[in-house]
Amino acid sequence: MSDIYQQIWDADQSESGVVPILDTEPGNKVKGFVKVNSNLDSNNRELKVLPEVIIPDTKITTYNLCRELFDNYALPEHDEENETPEEREEVHDLVHAMMDSAPMRVARDYVAHASGTSITKERWYNTIMEMWFRRFSMGGDPDLSGFEHVVVGEQERAKVKGYHFWYKYYLDDGLAHLVDDAQERFPGLVDDRIIYLATRQKADQKLFPETVTISYKWQAPDYNRDAMRPLTKPVGGFFVGCSIEGLLALGSVRAHLGARAPKEAVINGARYALKLFRSHNNRHVRTFYPQFLGKAGGPGPIPEPIVVGSDIRIIAALVNPEGHDPGNESVTLINIGARDAALNGWSMEDKNGKRQVIDGLVLEAGRTHRIVLDPSTMQLSNKGGRIVLLDDSDRVIHSVTYSKGQVKSQGRTVIF
Repeated sequence: MSDIYQQIWDADQSESGVVPILDTEPGNKVKGFVKVNSNLDSNNRELKVLPEVIIPDTKITTYNLCRELFDNYALPEHDEENETPEEREEVHDLVHAMMDSAPMRVARDYVAHASGTSITKERWYNTIMEMWFRRFSMGGDPDLSGFEHVVVGEQERAKVKGYHFWYKYYLDDGLAHLVDDAQERFPGLVDDRIIYLATRQKADQKLFPETVTISYKWQAPDYNRDAMRPLTKPVGGFFVGCSIEGLLALGSVRAHLGARAPKEAVINGARYALKLFRSHNNRHVRTFYPQFLGKAGGPGPIPEPIVVGSDIRIIAALVNPEGHDPGNESVTLINIGARDAALNGWSMEDKNGKRQVIDGLVLEAGRTHRIVLDPSTMQLSNKGGRIVLLDDSDRVIHSVTYSKGQVKSQGRTVIF
């Protein structure tokens, strides 16, 4: 089942998913469709990325149930959540409706086979709840959840974090009264909350409407403070056309530790890196989104990401400490610039894609800082590996590699 992600996609299209097409195509109203603007290179701030959507009545159920959850969350990541009994019931209604869907059945069967365990419907229900809806704390933020981050979107200072569900974006871009369940919450609650900024599509991506990668502003409602917050998403991407159960089925297979599913997917002729980050204890999804890599079957390795110029560098790492490795590995950063640098929201990633968030660190000009790694977030392999430093927009700032030979002696620090 190496094509598990295509199988989930096809299963979703057979039920609640709608067909992603370019706006130059007519579309089939019986099956449903979502049109993707073929002119994303335009600098028109009123451009509609998804100009037309048809969801047949036979497919609308989980979209409506999902929509009920959109206004249940506090906007800032650092706010506490106060879930009402009604909101808790809305979560259970959605999860119950997803359980027997075609994409969830495919995902459940794959995880059971890959992990060698028996997964009852009840156990799968609990898995979905744990991954996507149970709250966890991370980086000083008390009440995070995968669903809120990936599907609804959150605020971190002036930026949008998460927000990787096409249907939520579509509603916010002109139909946002449906996001708020047609309620007048406070003055200034506008219906069009998206300002398009620019495309961030890679070469050939516009040929595959299954995903888009764009930059935009979101006029986000802060329900706890009766205010609109203008937030920016410098780079944001999402699958187009999948239902909520399809999206969560894809993410659940990718996130399940026992399944060890591929980190890349081929869907309808295009290759994607399925970017996934978990909570510190690996029990919850922190974020999940696709990164377009190119046409399927393209020659050569995946190109390295463009490195953004910065004064922050990785200069050393203790990969093979004396004694027990976990909890004693470390990475040392240096600020070669003339000014102090705040690294809030930055992170480091190992060769397996596991990531440790850097929060509250101000690296003074000319100084170094040693970061001890939390083994529940990332670990450095003694067989050789890679360490990547990313900023709060997930752009690669610096990347280093080391070999097995460089770390064969315990307790010696590798200098890059």
